[in-house]
Formats: sequence, structure tokens, C-alpha cells
Amino acid sequence: METKKSELKDVSQGDIHNYDTILQYFNNKPVVQERKDVYKSITFVTTGIIQYDGGQTTMLHLGTLLSREGYKVYYLSYVPQSKEEMETNARSNYEDYQGECLTMDYLDSHKSDIWLATLWESAYVVKNKSGYKMYFVQDFEPYFYPFGDRYQLAKKSYELGLHMVSLGPWCADMIKKSCDNVGKIDKITFPVDLEHYPYKRRSLERYADSNTYELAVYTKWDSSRRAPINIQLTLMNTQELLKKDGIKLNIHYFGSDKDKKFINGDNLGKLNKQQMRDLYDRCDFGIAPSMTNFSLVPFEMMSTGLPFIDFKEGTGKYFMPKNTCLTANFDEYNLSNLFIGVKDDVDYLENTIDNAQKYLQTIQWDHTLRDFVNVVESI
Repeated sequence: METKKSELKDVSQGDIHNYDTILQYFNNKPVVQERKDVYKSITFVTTGIIQYDGGQTTMLHLGTLLSREGYKVYYLSYVPQSKEEMETNARSNYEDYQGECLTMDYLDSHKSDIWLATLWESAYVVKNKSGYKMYFVQDFEPYFYPFGDRYQLAKKSYELGLHMVSLGPWCADMIKKSCDNVGKIDKITFPVDLEHYPYKRRSLERYADSNTYELAVYTKWDSSRRAPINIQLTLMNTQELLKKDGIKLNIHYFGSDKDKKFINGDNLGKLNKQQMRDLYDRCDFGIAPSMTNFSLVPFEMMSTGLPFIDFKEGTGKYFMPKNTCLTANFDEYNLSNLFIGVKDDVDYLENTIDNAQKYLQTIQWDHTLRDFVNVVESI
């Protein structure tokens, strides 16, 4: 029987050539840490610098604060990207960033007192460098992949012997539960940027009197961590349930490319800081599903005074006290009941917003900087 070549291509799971430029770093040689009395230079090793990337925005913010503390800070790419593009994208993510961008041409020649991996791949890149090797862990990265070799490679990156620094408690807990032979791991505060997302008191009477709610929803089309499928299905069904009670729910998605077609609401695309502030100010509620570590967005929404809705199935409970946000199960019945309940208890909404403002004062970037510097000084 003659077979025809299918036009449908299988997912390329076995393509090791994705790592051609860094193949030399994948080995099982044990880490040897080199300590100093004083550490003056810190190098973040990163997958280039990408616009609208929350993890890299956090990296740039932390690097900038460390630079202001007197450390010499570098952002070294291990993938091909020009210095000009790195700098442009860095300014797009964090306009006033400090530190020097270095292309992958410097990967073998650059010297640093401290090397900071920022993704599982970079853990392998830095582990045999000369200096003290650390790992800035912003998520439990095995969850980025189906169970298989990339899952295992990511998991193993936590067992290489690097000194890990977890952004918030969830990553540290997951690593300890899931991995063997885990080395040193510290936790630092997951911070909020209050300066760029100023608080604006809103008229809460409108919640009781309105039959229309505007909802800002952050998700990423290509990231299951942000539940792009589940959030669309749940909100579609929530709209139908609310309609029966005479309530219209208008949905405004953002965080994905503008050409992505959502099944409901409008897709605003990827927004800059000013556009996000404007969206939060005109909306009544915010949602940003976090199925793994967390996102900057929930705290940014809360910072502006926007009531934030967290799903119990996610990781929000690791980062937000119960009285600082509205909580619901990730289903349309629980969520629609929450919207209806707010109309009958505006005082609860006001208390939640006030509690959020008080809590956010305790997790600002100066706390994160202090935590990280304490880790470095304790080496």
C-alpha cells in the first residue's frame, strides 16, 4: 500500500539541536564553589532579553537595585541576540534599568564573582564557571514541559549543587518536595512595584448599583501556567449564568499577542505600564491565573486599588493573605456567585481593598533587595 507524506508535522520533541550553541555545558561534573570575602560583580545568565517578559522584568529590577548598592551587574545572553536588541528590550521591560548587557560572544571570556542562572538551561551553563554559582528560581520549571527528558533535565538543574534563591516560598517548597539531593536554598520576598502602579481610590457604590462589570484578565496564550483555555471556558459559562441574573460581564484580555482569537471578550494584546494602569482604573475586577509560582500582575492590580480575584486551585495562597483578595473555585458557579455576592456586601469589598493596601506595604522591592543582599553576605 502506497503511503502519502502527511502535511501534519509531529511536535519536535527530540531536537537536541535547540542546544547546539551550549552543548559543551551539559555534563555531570560536580559544582565547585569559589568563595571570596567580598563579592563585587554579579552576572545574570539569561535567554537574551525579551519584551513583555515578567521574569526578565523582575531580573532587571533586582539587577538595577543591586547596581545601585554598588555591585557591578551584567546580563549575559546564552542565545544569539545583538547588544542593541538586548538594551532596547531591557528598556521596554524596565525603563531605568542599570547594568551592562553582554552578548553570548562573552560567554567563555567573561569573569564574575557571582553567576546567577535564571532558567534551567542556564544552570548547566554557569555550574562550572569560575566563581560562586547561584540560581535565581522564579518558577518550578519542570512544569513547563510534558513529562519527559526536558522535564527531567529541568528537575535535575535543582540538584546540580548551585546555591538557589527562590522568589517567594512556593518554588522552594516544590523543589524540596520533588527533588533529591537538594543543596542550599534561600527564599526572598516576592515584591510589588508600587511606584509604577499608584493607588487610586474608587467609588464602591457603583458595585452595588451596577448591572455591568468590567473585568481585566491577564493570561498568556502559549503558557499553560496562566490557564488560557480554562479561563476562557470558565468566563464564557460565568457570563451565561450572570446574564440570567441581569448582570453583564465585559471581559478584557491582555498579555497575549493581539492576533490571538479569544472565544469571548476583547483581546487588548500586550500592554505597557501606562496601558495597564488605564485598564485597571476603568475595570471593576482583575483576574490573573497563576497555576505555578506567581505573576507580577496580581500585585500590580491590587496596588492600583483594583479588587483582585484569586482561584483556590492556584498558588495565590502562598503569596496573599486571605483577607487581601477575593477567592473563588475555578468554576463558573463559584465565580458567578462571587460577582453576585459583591453587590450585597460592598463593605466586605472595601475591607479587602484596604487590607490589600496594608499588605503591599510589607512586600516592596526594598524588602526583596535586603533579602538578596543578606543571602550574598551570608555566603
